[in-house]
Amino acid sequence: MALNDVCKDALKVLFNQHKGTGIHILEAYAETLPEIRGNAANLAQVCLNIIGNAIQVVDSQLGRIVVRTGYDPYRTMVVIECEDNGPGITEGVMKDIFKPFFTTKEVGKGTGLGLYISHEIVCRHNGSIFVENNSLGGATFRVELPVAG
Repeated sequence: MALNDVCKDALKVLFNQHKGTGIHILEAYAETLPEIRGNAANLAQVCLNIIGNAIQVVDSQLGRIVVRTGYDPYRTMVVIECEDNGPGITEGVMKDIFKPFFTTKEVGKGTGLGLYISHEIVCRHNGSIFVENNSLGGATFRVELPVAG
């Protein structure tokens, strides 16, 4: 499966959420990536959840999101990253972010299942998902998936 295409398809689905805003989305895909095994629809759901959350937290006029793919040859992992310049994630939220029904959104605005489901999908693909705050603000979600063997 071509991971770059999965990311591009997710961005097409999310286009209406950010069109007309000042949010700038930069796509930085690796030119060549090894194939991975998995369910493209499930991995697209992971991208939708992560990128969709980034769109919701960045400033609608100054928002910047970078969606990038890459390959770690030492660990034979393909990587997706979503970096934003939003407010970042507090320590209290960070520890619960992948738990089911945990949300920071207003009542009726979120189910608290998006990142939990994303975590479960990535685990079923024998991968890992991480989040960290950026030194200059915002956060980066990183998904690592093993190369098809």
